[in-house]
Amino acid sequence: MVNKNTTKKTRKARKNFPLIKLICTISFLVGVILFVINAVTDYKTYTNSEIVKANVINVSGTNNDMLNVKYRYNYDSNKYEESAKQSVGEIKVGDEKEIRIQRNAPEQIITTPIKTAVMHNIAFALCLFAYVTASINLVKLIG
Repeated sequence: MVNKNTTKKTRKARKNFPLIKLICTISFLVGVILFVINAVTDYKTYTNSEIVKANVINVSGTNNDMLNVKYRYNYDSNKYEESAKQSVGEIKVGDEKEIRIQRNAPEQIITTPIKTAVMHNIAFALCLFAYVTASINLVKLIG
């Protein structure tokens, strides 16, 4: 025999079913839009960039375990001296490093490696997939 309270809760959940389905759909679409924007931004950043040789002229620590590295490099017959915050690594004054800069703004150094950008996109897609799976299971549970 079915409990009356359980039956009432089931009916109420089924009555709210279209609202839950709408919320899941809107959340999914927002997630897809954010994923596409992130992927397109990363793509544009790396297609509009170039690797140049730069000399390290100063290395100083910051308060959050990052290094503030100052580089000197030439690009398009112009000399630049710019700083970039990087994670702690083997780097010292006098080293010659390859850095990635933006073509249309050579004073901007790109410190995020392409592998990290791709991994962020993959992680975002996996989270989106997990959300869709959870939403489908929720809809099956209610409906």
